[in-house]
Amino acid sequence: MYGLINSTLQDMVIKHFGEEQWKEVHKCSGVAEDSFLTMRRYDDESTYKLAGAASEVLEAPIDTCMEMFGKHWVDEIATKNFAPLMDATGNDTVGFLHNLNNLHDRIASTFLDYVPPQFRVEDIDKDAGKYFVHYYSERKGLTSFVTGLLGGLADHFGDTLEIFAVSIDDDGEGTHSVFELSIQ
Repeated sequence: MYGLINSTLQDMVIKHFGEEQWKEVHKCSGVAEDSFLTMRRYDDESTYKLAGAASEVLEAPIDTCMEMFGKHWVDEIATKNFAPLMDATGNDTVGFLHNLNNLHDRIASTFLDYVPPQFRVEDIDKDAGKYFVHYYSERKGLTSFVTGLLGGLADHFGDTLEIFAVSIDDDGEGTHSVFELSIQ
């Protein structure tokens, strides 16, 4: 994963829990680097170690930490650092999700060897605001991060969101998770 991911996790821990907690997370993780270059690619294991250490140090389940991380990503990184791209991708949660793969395609040229996840939205009942969102990734263990992203997007667009994980398949070479969204 790119340094931007690791530095965002660092930012989340510092903002919500303080510098000392981050130092403890970093120490507990065993990751050598203590600062991360945004555009540098780091091995995925470093990110997983940092997330696991955050869970341990903050005494919170890993899924809770990852969901918080996903929401922080939208609140602090996407909407501030990538505002023009966010604005061009959609005017509401569902429109944004329908265009999320296009957003990833646009930023692919920025990051060398970028392998983004893919999303597919299925309309269940548009009038009732019900949708299935399929998440596909070569990486495992990030479904709760995506849950946080979805919640952060709904907050960003002023929507009320209920989300249910319908299925999570991390058994193969990657992940395919399906979420049922109810958006008001």
